[in-house]
Amino acid sequence: IKPGYFADVVLFDPNSVIDNSTYDDPTQYPTGIPFVIVNGNIAVDNEVCTGKFSGRAIP
Repeated sequence: IKPGYFADVVLFDPNSVIDNSTYDDPTQYPTGIPFVIVNGNIAVDNEVCTGKFSGRAIP
């Protein structure tokens, strides 16, 4: 991580991540991922999406 560069950071404990998606409902968010930082902006704060979209989709 370096000033002026793009970076995404995901903080989690691999022993506590749970995939909540199912075959019938594949868009469920996982639990156990408390923080996600996208280009320096907090996208997930204490497992809650902040609504800030700081990145872009990869085609």
